[in-house]
Amino acid sequence: MSKMILGHRAQTRARSVRYTILVSLLLVFVAVLQVTFFSRFRLLGAVPDLMICTVLCLAFFCGRYVGGVSGIGAGFLIEAIGSHGISLLPLCYFLIGYLIGHYARGSVRRSYLSYLPYLATVLFFRMAITVFYACINYETVNLLQILLQSVLPELLVTAIAGCVIYFPMLLFCGMLEKKL
Repeated sequence: MSKMILGHRAQTRARSVRYTILVSLLLVFVAVLQVTFFSRFRLLGAVPDLMICTVLCLAFFCGRYVGGVSGIGAGFLIEAIGSHGISLLPLCYFLIGYLIGHYARGSVRRSYLSYLPYLATVLFFRMAITVFYACINYETVNLLQILLQSVLPELLVTAIAGCVIYFPMLLFCGMLEKKL
């Protein structure tokens, strides 16, 4: 009997390690894609926040723990690649991942239409983060100028990215749940 329990524990640990490695590789890939490709070829003059869309999808499909942990990792990864100092992104991404994962697991059916309100919530949260950073970084704050030049283009391209990234993430998370 102890061999079956030990075997089950070993299988569970191996599954957790594979799960963690695949999610980590996904986050690194998305970070590199966001920082290299999309920063060079800006859509509407803004870089979409692919990382927040990825954390949203991981939380939506895999739950609050995967969403929270991937949110912290995604925040630290993006800040390590392109930041100058201390940032709130790891905390913000953690909260997004954990809370969306918590509420999405309670929904009866996880479909594209049930995903869109979560995406709208995340876009509003991202807009607040961008305005907060703009207020901290600039001496004089012209809110209308910040909204028109920074917030709205980023919001629009992130919304497009969030709508598109749903489908590959559906396949990825489905593969994680079935194969592992």
